[in-house]
Amino acid sequence: MADIATLETMMQDYMIGLHEGDVAAIDKQFLPECDLCCANDDGSYIHMTLQQYKDLVAGRKSPKEQGYPVYGHVVHIDQSGPNTAFVKIDCAVQPKYFIDYLSLIKTNGEWKIASKVYYVKKYEE
Repeated sequence: MADIATLETMMQDYMIGLHEGDVAAIDKQFLPECDLCCANDDGSYIHMTLQQYKDLVAGRKSPKEQGYPVYGHVVHIDQSGPNTAFVKIDCAVQPKYFIDYLSLIKTNGEWKIASKVYYVKKYEE
């Protein structure tokens, strides 16, 4: 049942995609119905559809274009069943550094991100 190595590889690809601002990677890794939410320190939150997220990524200069190194690592993977998993990632789209909580499902033999909840832990000035 354990697909830990596959999920680790997917997360490495995820972090490279963040670094490069790769919208095609987003299409490959996320379910089209995926929702993304960010909890802010003041108690408010940001909600985006996947299309809004892709528009945001496409409209900004990538960390790679800005000369930043790839940053990130997997903090935790929990595979609860053959087709469900949770991954916690420490990652960056510099100058912002995030903690991402990703819920994944395996559909048609492929792991996909079903939801993303994230927190901006640091903003580099």
